[in-house]
Amino acid sequence: RTHARLPTTMSLFGLSESYNTALGHVAGVLAIKIGVLNLMTVRSRLITGDVSSGKEGGVSQPADLNMNAFSIAFFKTSLVAVGPSFSTQKLVQVVNNAKENEPWFLGVATAIALAGNPPAWGANGLYLYLAARFGHMALFLVDFPKELLPWQVLIRASSYLVGTFTMLGFAASRLM
Repeated sequence: RTHARLPTTMSLFGLSESYNTALGHVAGVLAIKIGVLNLMTVRSRLITGDVSSGKEGGVSQPADLNMNAFSIAFFKTSLVAVGPSFSTQKLVQVVNNAKENEPWFLGVATAIALAGNPPAWGANGLYLYLAARFGHMALFLVDFPKELLPWQVLIRASSYLVGTFTMLGFAASRLM
């Protein structure tokens, strides 16, 4: 006699329990995230006119300062550069943070996949990392109410630390 298998939390949310499939999902979503953040940064530059934030020495490229009207209109139309925008500086900082953290995680996670022996919690860990990175991004970009400013760094850093400790857990799992 067979027993029906109860769905797991992961299957209820449509998440894969296979490490390699989860790694593919996470890598794809992180690639889309960085692409969208880059487009949002360009959009913010067009809306605010801030073409120097995040540039070496805070200096804009001459071409950025001398774009013709057609090019500006093309990019503004393509990126729907109207209305409110996140701060260009905040977007640049989020992009830099992603560039400093996410490739290292994906490198460790891919090495584990190639070795063929992920930890039992591997797929869950991949999705946890992804959620932590999105949480960190959202908490970094949002303007906190004045009453919460004393707690902003702690709140934002909590999701950052979840992601960092997840990466360290993956790395340490290879050393044991």
